[in-house]
Amino acid sequence: MAALLLVPLMGVLFWLSRPGTLGFPMQEARLTNGMVLRLISVQYGNYHVDPFTPPWKQWLTRIPPSWSRRLKLNLPANLGAGPTNQSLSVWLTVSKVTTATGQQSFGVRVGNDQDDFAGSNGSLFPVGKTPDGIHYEGHRLGIFPRRSPELRLRIYDTPWGGGKLLHEFRIPNPALIPPGTLTPWVAQASPPTSSDGDLKARLESFTVTPEPRTPNPDSAERKTRLEFTLQQGGQPTTNWVAYHVDSASDATGNLGDGNNWNHGWAKDRAFVEFSHWPLPAGEPWKLGVEFCQRSGFPTNEVWEVRNVPIQKPGETLPLLTHELHGKPLTIVRLGPPKWGSSEYGDTRQVTLDLKVNGKPDDRRWHLTIVQALDSTGRDVTANSWGGSDDQRDFTFQVSTNAVSMDFWIAYAPRRMIEFIAQPTLVTPPTPAR
Repeated sequence: MAALLLVPLMGVLFWLSRPGTLGFPMQEARLTNGMVLRLISVQYGNYHVDPFTPPWKQWLTRIPPSWSRRLKLNLPANLGAGPTNQSLSVWLTVSKVTTATGQQSFGVRVGNDQDDFAGSNGSLFPVGKTPDGIHYEGHRLGIFPRRSPELRLRIYDTPWGGGKLLHEFRIPNPALIPPGTLTPWVAQASPPTSSDGDLKARLESFTVTPEPRTPNPDSAERKTRLEFTLQQGGQPTTNWVAYHVDSASDATGNLGDGNNWNHGWAKDRAFVEFSHWPLPAGEPWKLGVEFCQRSGFPTNEVWEVRNVPIQKPGETLPLLTHELHGKPLTIVRLGPPKWGSSEYGDTRQVTLDLKVNGKPDDRRWHLTIVQALDSTGRDVTANSWGGSDDQRDFTFQVSTNAVSMDFWIAYAPRRMIEFIAQPTLVTPPTPAR
């Protein structure tokens, strides 16, 4: 009997101590279109609860999943943020929406008065109706300025970026790190230089720049750009690209990556830039940068395959295989050509589907097109690709009358190089009205 009484008692205690508005009252804004937007709850930590779920269900989400399956309980998802990155969650209601049920209607950005802003990733957080039929949605924000006493929550009319700013709430920071209690990481001497084996990279430029995707002056979008000069074996090289920022973190617990990226060479520097949410620019970041070799391979590490026919609709390609580093590579298909929106003047687009069976060790390995020529002699070398590490689709713009292609293909491990560096927050000049 005591055990039966204990369960509801624990549920009541949990309800009373559940994450809520964390010391500030609910905030409300009436928008110009007549909608009423309310900030209901802001939570911080590794575990978050849907404030519109009945208290007993909130409590039961903490029991082991095996128990809930055995008892056939229909429970809400566990909204854990992961053990290494404590995050914020922001919960909103709005009096009416135009999007379909179950879809987010708004974008949420969190920042400070120094214009350090990051956004929500939206994954796994609920969207639904309150008991009285009002639309609500939750947003998870893993990156935010944790040293700022006050946070700015900006609400936009679309979750996809570049939208119209609807309102800005200001709240006390529930994860405030008091001054002097957590020392920032120490940046490497300028310019930061690090190595992996015989490849040395020097970080020449590291900037965070406001970059609205639309002319909207209220957008909080940011672009991060890193530029490098490289040496291999003590000699300058352009054989490598700064492929991707695999991780970005700071001393306060922010953890991100460089997704939504592109890379290349410009003005004798390898660059990589990304539009995924940057960390606050006020202190050094720890960056794990992935470098990938694109040229300069020994001849025994390159598969030279000539006269690969461009397939026509309905045709199959003869089996073409080769072994590199002890692993078999296969050309699955080449083409057929794509026309219409993929046609560019005197060229058309074809796709090479390339597959590799396994990798030589536990490093990440990249399939790379060292060179590609079409049958007219046009150099169409490109590493624009889709798919996964073990099966990639490379696209090329070949001549309209090309019937075959020659390829030089390599399979090489990445180099991971770590830097600790201070970004520069660039503020573009305000255009004249």
